[in-house]
Amino acid sequence: MQPGPLEQRIRERIRSFDIPALLDVLKASGYGDAEIEYRSHRTTVRQSQLVHDIQFLYQPKKRVIITVNVGLLSTQSPLPSFLMRTMDQLDHDRLERFIGYFDHLLLEECFAGLYPERNEALLPGWADAAEDRMRLLRPTCPSTMHWLFCKAFPEAELSVRRDVRQQKVPAKELRLGASALGEGDSMGGFASIPTGGVEVKIHCNEPFSASGVPWAVEARRRFDADLAPLLSETVLMLTVILVLREREGFLRIERDSHLGYDPLHGAPPQPQYVLLFSGDTTTLRTRDATEG
Repeated sequence: MQPGPLEQRIRERIRSFDIPALLDVLKASGYGDAEIEYRSHRTTVRQSQLVHDIQFLYQPKKRVIITVNVGLLSTQSPLPSFLMRTMDQLDHDRLERFIGYFDHLLLEECFAGLYPERNEALLPGWADAAEDRMRLLRPTCPSTMHWLFCKAFPEAELSVRRDVRQQKVPAKELRLGASALGEGDSMGGFASIPTGGVEVKIHCNEPFSASGVPWAVEARRRFDADLAPLLSETVLMLTVILVLREREGFLRIERDSHLGYDPLHGAPPQPQYVLLFSGDTTTLRTRDATEG
C-alpha cells in the first residue's frame, strides 16, 4: 500500500515540523500513540532541525516511525563512545534494536513532558482549572488580551489598547418625596457614563483567510469558538474590530462575496472595518447558553 497525498506532503515538509504540530496532524490522519514509534538519528554530525525523517508503514500493521535528532543514538547521546564504536564494528543491528527499545520510551516521555497540558495523565484536572488560570492571568490587562488573540489569530497583526466608551445604564424614575413623576423613566430611561474597556483590532492584508473562507466569516467563527468561552466569565467592556487592508480588486456578486468590504474596481484602496463584538463580555455567556 502506497502512502496517500497527505502522507507524502508530510514527508516533504517533515523537517519544518515541531513535535506537537506533527502529532496533531498524525492524530487527524488516524495515527494514535500506539501506532507511533520514535527513533533517534544515528549520526555524529550536529543537525539543525529536530525532526529528521518520517516513515509510513502498512505491513504487518499500520504504523509510523518518526526519526529525530535527539536521543540515545544522536550526536548528543549520553552513551559512552566505546558503545558506539562497538555497534559500528558489529555486522548486525541487534544491539541497535535493543537500545532503540529504550530510546523510544525515553523520547516518548521527553516529548510528552514538553507540553504536559496535552496529556491528562501528567496533569490531571488541567482542563477543569482553565477558568481559574484565566482569572489569574487578568484578562482585562491589554497584554493578556493581546496574547489571547495571538493564539486565535496567529497570521494577523493585532493592536490592543485601553478604550473609554460611553456606556448606557438604566436610570430609575425621578422621585420628589414620595411621588414619582410619570409612570416610567422620566429622565429618558438611561444615563451615559464613561466606562473603561479594551479595544482589539485584527488587521488582515487580504479579504480571505488561508483556507479560502472570507475573513469576515472566519474571524467571527474563531472569536465565538475560541475566545468567547474564555472571556464570558470576566466583566470587561470589549470591542473587537476586523480591519481589512483592501488593495486593488473588484466587486463580485456571488455566494462568497460580501457587499460592504469587497473593494470596487478602480476605487482607491482604503481599510474596511467589520465589527465582530462590542459590549460586556458577560453577555457572551448568555449568548452561548441561548445558542446551545
